[in-house]
Amino acid sequence: MITTICLNPCFDKTVNVENLQTGQVNRIRDTRVDLGGKGINVAVVASRLGLDVQCIGIMGENGSTELTAMMDREGLKHRFMTVPGHVRTNMKVYSLDGQGVTELNEPGSPLNPEMLEQFTAIAEEATRDSNMIVMTGSLPPGCPEGTYRNLMKALEGKKCILDTEGRELEMAAKGGHPFLIKPNLREMEATLGIELRTMRAIRDAALLFIRLGVQHSVVSMGAMGAMYISAEKTLFAPALRVETKSTVGAGDAMIGGMLLGYEVEKDMAKAFRYGIAAGAASVMTEGTQLIVRSDFEKLLDQVRIQEV
Repeated sequence: MITTICLNPCFDKTVNVENLQTGQVNRIRDTRVDLGGKGINVAVVASRLGLDVQCIGIMGENGSTELTAMMDREGLKHRFMTVPGHVRTNMKVYSLDGQGVTELNEPGSPLNPEMLEQFTAIAEEATRDSNMIVMTGSLPPGCPEGTYRNLMKALEGKKCILDTEGRELEMAAKGGHPFLIKPNLREMEATLGIELRTMRAIRDAALLFIRLGVQHSVVSMGAMGAMYISAEKTLFAPALRVETKSTVGAGDAMIGGMLLGYEVEKDMAKAFRYGIAAGAASVMTEGTQLIVRSDFEKLLDQVRIQEV
């Protein structure tokens, strides 16, 4: 069993406009609403790829019935604690003239120490049969610095995958010793406060976290591909050439793919190839639909890995 943790789930609302004009009235061409929240996204991808996975977390009471129904329709195992407030809505505005996507994300329902303590107890019980735990996504208001680190300590002995940035990444690396971290290039640069212009610079940046106790690091770089770094080796995979319809959720899909790869290969360096294929399959879907398994299977043999 794999468990993903989502402390700030949402409805992902995607709207298309012909030409986004700030400060003006924009007519929406079409709309769709999907499940959202990075922990949920990873669980959905892992489930679609055939893994035994559950998602646990916290959500606001208002909207919880609708979000729960969406997870049920997906066939996703879940266990969420509800708190006063609303399930947030994150809006992705796609400008069809090529401007790209503009994201408007709500903060989520505030949490307090008692709520986090209650959830930690739920997590300890719910993950007894899970060897792999994924912690990813923004934290709602009220969460103290080190929330992910504290969860890792409470779930000591589990292999934890972390996808976050800034102080949360630094504190978790030092105090939680994640099995794998998966920042994208922008997040790695923002965390360290430096620009990373070369593969060597990216490798050296990732090794800073390896020396703190992280076992594996994957840095996604969008159209430039991705890198895998451990104490023993550094690998690079060029991005696959696919028709890009939406990049939202590609990083979550990459984690889902690596979970499958690790299940099959029992080796995270070999699992890297599965992550590349899953991330590429994700960008082939519109909005935040995440992944179609047949796309992933077609792309897996196209992935090329080289040692750096």
